[in-house]
Order: sequence, then C-alpha cells, then structure tokens
Amino acid sequence: MLELLGVSKRYSNGQAALDGIDLALPAGRITVVIGPSGCGKSTLLRLLAGLELPTSGRIRLDGEELHGPSPKVGVVFQEPRLFPWLDVLHNVAFGLSRRLPWRERRELALGACERVGLGRAVDALPKQLSGGMAQRAALARALVARPPVLLLDEPFSALDALLRAQLQAELLRLWSEDRPTLLLVTHDLDEAVLLADEVVVLGGQPGRVVSRLEIALPRPREPQRPAFQMLRARLLSALPSYNLRAA
Repeated sequence: MLELLGVSKRYSNGQAALDGIDLALPAGRITVVIGPSGCGKSTLLRLLAGLELPTSGRIRLDGEELHGPSPKVGVVFQEPRLFPWLDVLHNVAFGLSRRLPWRERRELALGACERVGLGRAVDALPKQLSGGMAQRAALARALVARPPVLLLDEPFSALDALLRAQLQAELLRLWSEDRPTLLLVTHDLDEAVLLADEVVVLGGQPGRVVSRLEIALPRPREPQRPAFQMLRARLLSALPSYNLRAA
C-alpha cells in the first residue's frame, strides 16, 4: 500500500502545487491520475518518487515513511532520459545496485531488455533508437529491479497513436507478470479508461482530489464499446476545466 496522508507542496517562490492530498494506492492495482494542466499531476508523481519532498504531510509505503528515492519505486518519465554515452544494456543496468557484481547486473539487464522487446538492441546507443525503442529502454530500466511500485509520467504522450497502443498493451502485459502497484499520469482519457483500475481526478490550483472513478471493465478493453465510452464521458464531465467551459 502506497499512501499520501495530508500531503501539500509549496515551492520556495510561494507557488502552491498541491493541497491536502489524501490518497491510498492499493497494492497490485493500476491507478491513473488525470486533470487539467497546472493541477499538480507531475508534482504528485515526483513526490511519490522521492524527487521532491512534501511541505507538509506524509508519504508511506507499506507503513514506512518515504523521505527520498527508494529502490522499491521505479519511475518512467515522459522523455526516456537515457544516458547518450551508454548503450541500451548499460542504461538498463544503471537501475541496479552497484553492490551487485557486473555479471549479475548484466544478466538482469538482459532479461529486462528481453521483457520489453529490446533483446536485439542491447548494444545500440540512444541516438540509434526510435522513440518507441527509447521508451522501451526507459521502461526496462525502471523494471529491471522488479520494484513493487512503478510510477509513469505520461510515458506515451510523444508517440504516434499506433505505437502508443502497442506500448499500452505491452505495459499491461508487464504489469500482469509482477502486479506492481502502478500509478500513471496522463492527459489522455482513452488511455485512462483503457489501463486503470481506478482513475483519480485532480483539479484546482493548488491541486486537490476532486473525483475518483472505479473502472470495473474486464480486460482487454475495447474503446469502441458503449460501456467504455460511457466511462470516458463520466471522466470528461468530472474534469474541472470541462465543467468551467460547460458553465
């Protein structure tokens, strides 16, 4: 269980990004966070990743308070953020503890590359990769240590529709193998309904939880089905920016 208890974030310039977030992410489920621009979605993910510290409140994983990055939490950003001087294998292995001997790190990294379909590209440099391959490498790096929590910040937003659909399916396959607690931030309502067990809607500045919607559709989900479109419409109506336009 990953928990946020009364979490607020105010930056040194006085900007308040989040205010009083109470949120529990059950183990082994996919939670998707949506909301208008500026409502604190990425700040929320950075707090969970330990890359930012809350101004007030607590973040706990299985009852233990987090005060920084944890090996139990893997992160995938919108940009792959690969080291340009390292090949795919060494980029992926970078996610492992240096206390492990290189032979063991290499075997684990090779296994992670195989899991995401990069088994034949382990010697390639980032500049030789397509956008989809680079994001697969970033996903392999986050998964290589088999963390119980995986955070993703709009990981497919820069990809074309076909590639995005392929990687969404890959993400679900990888999630089904280990069942990590997965939190994904997105602007894409179809992606939210396609992937989530629950969708959390943030709104306001500073951001607050304004709505939560359980997605009980069986997988795989088909966007053209009426039940899918009904849930998408409910999410759209829950977005604060939509309500503002409708008013």
